[in-house]
Amino acid sequence: MSIFDKYDLVDVDESIKIPQSPEFGLTLLVGSSGTGKTTIMKSWGMLENQEINQGEPVYKLFESESSAEHFLILAGLRSIPCWRRPLSNLSNGEKHRAEIALKLSKGEKFIDEFTSLVDRNTARALCHSINKLENKNLVLATCHKDVLHWLDFDQAYDTDSCQWLDRRSLPRYNMLSLQIKPALPEEIWTIFKRHHYLSGNINNSANCWIALLEGKPVAMTSVIAFPNGNMKNAWRGHRTVVLPEFQGMGIGSALSDHIAEYLVKSGHRYFSKTSHPALGEHREKSNFWKPTSKNKKKRNDYSMNRKTKEDGHKMQHAHRICYSHEYVMRDIEQVEDIKST
Repeated sequence: MSIFDKYDLVDVDESIKIPQSPEFGLTLLVGSSGTGKTTIMKSWGMLENQEINQGEPVYKLFESESSAEHFLILAGLRSIPCWRRPLSNLSNGEKHRAEIALKLSKGEKFIDEFTSLVDRNTARALCHSINKLENKNLVLATCHKDVLHWLDFDQAYDTDSCQWLDRRSLPRYNMLSLQIKPALPEEIWTIFKRHHYLSGNINNSANCWIALLEGKPVAMTSVIAFPNGNMKNAWRGHRTVVLPEFQGMGIGSALSDHIAEYLVKSGHRYFSKTSHPALGEHREKSNFWKPTSKNKKKRNDYSMNRKTKEDGHKMQHAHRICYSHEYVMRDIEQVEDIKST
């Protein structure tokens, strides 16, 4: 006799209360496993998931490269090296974001198991990414109730209590408190180098800063001197990296802005060039970044009569169209003083 034959089966009432489907906005279904979240979404119109080619590079799963860039950034997967890897080679958090980006690109309304397979830092970052979506018309289902504090949802249904929740009674925890400290390149680059979108190298003469969240490294930025015969005391951006589980929260842009402001207030000029679309578009929309004459232009001048080591570096970027900006403070009275850290 099998050990399982010793126990009688218990009849379970599998009836699930199906609430009326909301007509608009971001809806959250939250509750323990087995309380009917997936059943409710199917009754609201969710279709079976289609098979995804796990061996195809992520960006090739989309209709076009521009579509891949747009929706992967929306979903908070901003690590460009991840875009070129197949889903099977991504971490759980990266894969979850890629699959959400793919659903968004196809106009799908339902996302099951939202943040269920990722750590809570990644979950919080993903909520921040969803909050930035325009015209949100989504239904998210999750067993983690912490997302109630991070998502700007329009309505939420608790499948444990079978009740709609009053979002006004829930505290909001969207603000982050980062500690920024100076650091040496050799001390921090090993943590971040494999996540940089272009290079695993860093200039040993760079001035670096690291951002800590609850004592844990989450991002870094660095600057190097910008020698130029037409100006004095100029610096330029070198490397800015945010760890994947914290991408999509605006940390990289905020850290870069903070250091740029510090340098300009100290009497320097600060320039930065990037080909990363998220960081570049942030600067395009900011009042504190002014586009240079080379902004979003092909640098044919980089390939002319280049002999020095710096010239060799420029040759690698001769055909790359980049965002190019200078940090400015148009109304210094409106800018909050940088607090010492």
